Amino acid sequence: MSPPAVGICTAVERARWTVWEETVTMAPRSYAAAVQGAGALALLLPPDESMVSDPSPLLGRLDGLILAGGSDIDPATYGAERHPETKTTWPGRDEFEIAVARGALDRGLPVLGICRGMQLLNIALGGTLVQHLPDLVGHSDHMHTPGAFGDHEVRLEPG
Repeated sequence: MSPPAVGICTAVERARWTVWEETVTMAPRSYAAAVQGAGALALLLPPDESMVSDPSPLLGRLDGLILAGGSDIDPATYGAERHPETKTTWPGRDEFEIAVARGALDRGLPVLGICRGMQLLNIALGGTLVQHLPDLVGHSDHMHTPGAFGDHEVRLEPG
């Protein structure tokens, strides 16, 4: 029997390494390592506009989906005006991931949203976002050092 295949949606960002500077699709290595450590195949999914209208050819090959973190989601996606603090957006990524998320949920596939991925799930299900939390809560204590990512342990249970 083949191991399950888990798709990991990738970010689209500028990157520089050795002599290269390119727009790349990427995901943290720890995501793929966790999927592989659980005995599954980790498949990186770059945004693919050909899948937006019908992601079923892709979803038919997956047993689970991870919506990874990354840049801000384009506020136009959920009918909002852009806040001055909204950073770089990749509307093509948003469209692809919303289509894939909806399709995965319709098929009953397990879906894990990480950071931006949780926000994207909310939008895929008809929700909206507060674009700049300090406007609502009055502080940005969740980001102790500008540009640093918060991380914490997560314990998952079957079901």
